[in-house]
Amino acid sequence: MDTQIRKFIERFPIPAPRTAYLLGLGIAAALIAGWPGAIVVDLCVLILIVADCLGAIRGGAGVLAERHCPERFSQGISQDIEIVLKNPRGRAIRFQIRDETPLGWDAAPILKGVIPSQSSLRRHYTVMPPVRGAYSFGDLFLRTLGPLGMLMMPIRLHAPQKIEVYPSLQPLRYSDLATYRRRALHWGARPGKWRGEGREFEALREYVQGDDPRKIHWKATARLDRPIVQEFLPEKNQIVMVLMDAGRLMGAISEGKTKLDHAIEAAAQLIHTALSRGDQVGLLAFADHVLAFVPPKKGMGQVQAILKGILDLRAKAVEPQYERAFLWLRSQVRRRCLVVLWTDLLDEVISENLLSALALLRPRHLPLCVAIRESEWDDLLALPPSRIHGVYERVVLQEMLRQRSKALKTLVQKGALAMDLPPAGLSAGVLERYMEVKRKGLL
Repeated sequence: MDTQIRKFIERFPIPAPRTAYLLGLGIAAALIAGWPGAIVVDLCVLILIVADCLGAIRGGAGVLAERHCPERFSQGISQDIEIVLKNPRGRAIRFQIRDETPLGWDAAPILKGVIPSQSSLRRHYTVMPPVRGAYSFGDLFLRTLGPLGMLMMPIRLHAPQKIEVYPSLQPLRYSDLATYRRRALHWGARPGKWRGEGREFEALREYVQGDDPRKIHWKATARLDRPIVQEFLPEKNQIVMVLMDAGRLMGAISEGKTKLDHAIEAAAQLIHTALSRGDQVGLLAFADHVLAFVPPKKGMGQVQAILKGILDLRAKAVEPQYERAFLWLRSQVRRRCLVVLWTDLLDEVISENLLSALALLRPRHLPLCVAIRESEWDDLLALPPSRIHGVYERVVLQEMLRQRSKALKTLVQKGALAMDLPPAGLSAGVLERYMEVKRKGLL
C-alpha cells in the first residue's frame, strides 16, 4: 500500500507559483464583493487549473529524455553528464529535470529550459565521484509546465545505468621541467631504452671514462685494438606481484583519502610502467584472508583486469594476515618475482607479524615493503609546539617513528627492500626503486 501511495503522489500535479498568485485573487475578491465574488474567482481559477492540467498531461506524455555519460569514471575527477530531451509535440514545452545520481554522491542540480516543438534540447551538469567502486544512476525526474503555466506535471523516466569508478591515474607532476625529464629518463616515462646493469646483451661500444672494467669484451678489444665494453639491458618478461594490504591501518585518512586509495593509485602507475616495459604483473589483495587475486600476465589489458579486480576493495577493521597472503602467493606464483607490498607499520604486533611471515617469501622472491606514512605527521613535526599538549604529541609521535624506523631496518636485515613514504611520494619513489631493481638485475 505504501508503494502505491508513493507512486500516486509522484504522479500528482504540482502547483506552479502562478497558481498561488491567482488563488490569492479570491481573497481580494472577498474583500471587494464578498464571498460570492471570491467563489466566482476561485471557480474560474479552478477551471483554468483543470484545463492547464489536461494540457500538461498531453504535452508531457510524449517527451523523452536520455542520459549520456561514460561507463568508467575516475575517482575525484569531474565528469560531464549530458541530458538529451526530445519533444515530438507541435508546441514548445517548458520543463524542469533532475537526475538521480548514485548513492553517496552530491545531488544533481535541477536543469530548466524550453524544448522547441518537434526538436531536441541538451543540458549538462558535472559530477565528481568521491569513492571508487561500482555504482548505478537512477531514473530521470521530469516536470513539464502546462500551457498556462499553472501546473507542473511530474514524469518519472526509467533510465538506470551502471558505471564503474576507477582510481585516479593523474600523471606525475614535478616542480620544474628539468626534474621531470631527469625522472622520465630514469624510470622510462617516455619511449626509450633502459641501459644499466641488466643481464640481456644489447650492443658493443667503445670504452669511455667511468665504465665498469668488468664489462670489457676482451675478444673485441683484441680484434679492434682499442677497449670495447658490452652494454646490457634490464631483462623483460619478469614478474612483478602487487600485494595490497587492506587491513585496519590502511583505512586511515591522509590528504583526504585512505591510505588504501593512495596505494592503489600509486600501484596503478607501477603496473602501467612495468607492463609497458614487457614485464608480467599480477595482484593479490588481502586482509584477514585473501580478498582478490589476479594472476600475472603481460599486455596493457592487464591494467584494466587488475583495476577491475580491486574496484570495490575497502579497508577492513581487522589485522592483516601476512602469513596467509604469502602462502597463497607461494602456491600460485612459483617463479621468482618482485613482490611489492603496500602496507603500513604502527605497533610492534603488526611489525612482528610481517617480520615473521617474511621468511615465506625469501629467498625465492624479492620483497619490497612500502610503508605509507601520514603526511600530517611531517607537518606536525615541522611546527613548533605552542602548548604543553603539543609537546606530548611530538614525544609520542617521535617514539612511533622510532619504532617504525626500527621495523623497517629489520626488514632490510632479513633481505627485503623497504621504503617509508608519504602519499605524495609514493608513485615516484616506488618507480625509482623498481627501476633500480631492474638495472641491477636483482631479479
